[in-house]
Amino acid sequence: HKKLRSTVKGIGMGNYIATLLNASPLLHTMNSVGNRIAFTNCHIFDGIHSELKEDMTLLVEGDKISNVGHRAQLTVPDNFYIIDTAGQTIMPGLIDNHVHLCSPFTYEATISAIRQMPMQVLLNNMRTVYSGVTTVCDMGGPQGIIKEFTELADKNHIPGPRYLNCYTLISPSNGKKLGYPSQVNVLNPFNAWLLEGQVATRPKTIKALKKACYKVRDSGGTHLKTTYQPQPFSEKKYATQDDFPIFNDEWMRTILEIGKETGLVVDIHSPYGMAAERCVDMAMAVGAKIRIQHMTFDIDFKDSIIKKMQDNGFYMIPTATVFGDAFQMPKFVQWLDDDTKSHMMPEAKRQTKAMIQKGINIEPYSGQMVMECDNAYLRKHFNLVKRNTQKAHEARIIGIGTDCGGTNTGFFGRICSEVMHYFEFGIPLFEILKYLTSVNAEINGLNDRGVIQPGKLADLIALDGNPLLYPSALTEVSMVMKGGVFLKYRGEELTPF
Repeated sequence: HKKLRSTVKGIGMGNYIATLLNASPLLHTMNSVGNRIAFTNCHIFDGIHSELKEDMTLLVEGDKISNVGHRAQLTVPDNFYIIDTAGQTIMPGLIDNHVHLCSPFTYEATISAIRQMPMQVLLNNMRTVYSGVTTVCDMGGPQGIIKEFTELADKNHIPGPRYLNCYTLISPSNGKKLGYPSQVNVLNPFNAWLLEGQVATRPKTIKALKKACYKVRDSGGTHLKTTYQPQPFSEKKYATQDDFPIFNDEWMRTILEIGKETGLVVDIHSPYGMAAERCVDMAMAVGAKIRIQHMTFDIDFKDSIIKKMQDNGFYMIPTATVFGDAFQMPKFVQWLDDDTKSHMMPEAKRQTKAMIQKGINIEPYSGQMVMECDNAYLRKHFNLVKRNTQKAHEARIIGIGTDCGGTNTGFFGRICSEVMHYFEFGIPLFEILKYLTSVNAEINGLNDRGVIQPGKLADLIALDGNPLLYPSALTEVSMVMKGGVFLKYRGEELTPF
């Protein structure tokens, strides 16, 4: 079956592996200088302290940081290749707690969409890692493609981050009526076979639900992803819950119980306040660990929920950009009209632009018709996102995730958009940088990254500016190293085109 699937995929999508290998980081000239690298004359944000450590030397040996110290106290051994950083800032590689890295950005399966899909996924990986993100928590997509690109990135055959995978989002349905994400249709049997499963798995029985959850574990997944959203992102609601199904308590408890049994955190898409509170209460009753994905945007975050999340080690990933993009829709259309070949394949560009324009066109009907995503409604409620994110920050129950790949405007390489929202919400830059590094690592149970210390993974980025003073410094990533391998150096990127 695997060989047949590979053959069929090759016929439908072309010999894309050979093309991908043209972007292999191992081809980067800097990876020929050996595996002992000394960065000198650098300033360091270590992921912990609130100030830069100046005039530092950082030693990398193999895939780990071997030593770090002030240049007057640390002598570079003779067998190290020396890179004078000329006062650049080096910090841990960023961690994005919510992406859909293998999103094809297409919504109808045209021949062009199928053929261009692997190259679009490559661009997603490249834009992610070149923006300084070296680890992602992926929230689901085409399962076969996710597995394939995880392996390609792990082996450094392509420039890509480290993946933490759930492989699929487990979502409800009721007959032909789909719960969130209602825009993700059930694939026909052939496409499901080709992609090794549904993009959104919609089990019809408890038995099938359990099978889907255990498959994530058996595939090496690190978390389960499900949805608990009672209405679409629309000011006008459906008349009854049957029109937009959600999992009932028995089904949610089943997912949470399997999460507890397997040790997998359960990530729950739940942006409505009462629904999020219900998820917190069910997780507490079961004893499972959860993360609520997307900030509560319809009501003020209750102090009682914050206390429950604090007491039980639960986290919330606000994804403020998802809501904030509602203010920028015409700009995205203009951006897509410009040269976007470093981000988007032609068919993805065409279909995405059409979807964004469709959303703009129906905005005048906000409140008059049920919409999948009501931009006017999101704009009206953005101050709630701000207030609730501030509360969650004060309670120390949040991390940072972008939802890149999960929305029509979730273009990759936009980590700075999320940072700017946090900054405009009044959260200090030092705290934001900690969220992006050591805190996000802690949230994911990763004790091997997120900080600059001897023995930690050499997942490092270099910036031209000081990110503790200017958030825009995060748009000036000149170097990316993942496990001691250069993916980008002095702004030089590799491309398969």
